[in-house]
Amino acid sequence: MAAAVAAARTGNRVVLIEKEMVLGGTGTRGMLHTICGLYLNGDAEPVETLNEGLSREIVAALKIRSLECKPVRIGKVFVLPYSATDLQDVLGTLCQSERNLTILCDATALHSTATDGRVTTVTADQAGKILQIQPQVAIDCTGNGDLACMAGAEFDLSPPEEIQLAGCIARVRGIQETGDSLALKVPYVLARLVAEEELPPEFRFTAYASGRTPGEGYLKFNMPGEGGEEYVLRMAGRALKLLAERLPAFSNAIVDGTSQRVFPREGRRVLGEYTLTEDDVLSAAKFPDGVVRNAWPIELWDRERGAVYRYVPTGDYYEIPFRSLTVKGFANLFVAGRCISVSHEAHGSTRVMGTCLALGEQAGRAAGRFVATGKYTVAPEENN
Repeated sequence: MAAAVAAARTGNRVVLIEKEMVLGGTGTRGMLHTICGLYLNGDAEPVETLNEGLSREIVAALKIRSLECKPVRIGKVFVLPYSATDLQDVLGTLCQSERNLTILCDATALHSTATDGRVTTVTADQAGKILQIQPQVAIDCTGNGDLACMAGAEFDLSPPEEIQLAGCIARVRGIQETGDSLALKVPYVLARLVAEEELPPEFRFTAYASGRTPGEGYLKFNMPGEGGEEYVLRMAGRALKLLAERLPAFSNAIVDGTSQRVFPREGRRVLGEYTLTEDDVLSAAKFPDGVVRNAWPIELWDRERGAVYRYVPTGDYYEIPFRSLTVKGFANLFVAGRCISVSHEAHGSTRVMGTCLALGEQAGRAAGRFVATGKYTVAPEENN
């Protein structure tokens, strides 16, 4: 969405191929309730987002819709609470205001062809209707690098045992306890049940967070593999039944919504002109072509240890260079979001929603610049 809106604002006609019926991806269909990667971390509550442009525009629009939409500290980081309904409304309003933007919902890119390092055709299927698009420039925001790989781009993919655990979330209501203690009790109880073989291994790294209203909480399941909405609902029901037997706070709790499916955290990472590394993140590296600022820690959901965090220095940030948004060997193809050119470790920091939003905007601006100038480079004035 951010890539499409930013490109449309350069005056070019833009087609957004959206596989869901609504905009927002994991942000609206994943039962997420906080946006990560928007802010600098430190002692003081942040006043503004770390990146300008659409990040601030969207945050401002969310704040208008909810007084509770303001930065909150969770551990060492700041996140922004939001409701999926508000986010869907904000994104829809932004897109509707761009007359150059056409959105194809319920559509999938089936094939792309490239000649001499240029994407020439993208074939899409929209609810059974086959469409042929000849783009001057293309941006891959699929998360898994699907479009780039169909065109023949090189990519990195971690071995199966290293790929981060996928995740899904269930919202629970009717919880009879407040405070932070459940964030410790729930994972402990479920891990014990796994050890006693009363629950399967996929419940081992379940996390819990309180909601914004009394009696509300979120169970975050982290597991390998895939699953649809029915699978997520079954997991949530099974966990809640056992929690109710062991924690009085859950004795009258019910499941009130889940993620639409299990969402992957990691997939292909398309090779660009530069691959951002773990050292770049942890040393708060800056680049001459840095276009996105990020202070989110390296957050890896390890298959053996669960969540592992390594932090950017407090009060500082690193930059993601424009070269990590390019595609090696191509002249009119950019990537944004989870599939940019980063190492497995750095990906644990760059993949979060707030950062992906800023990456999309920069890719959209670059696409407009490419159409205007034919140059596959960053303009100095585009740097944050």
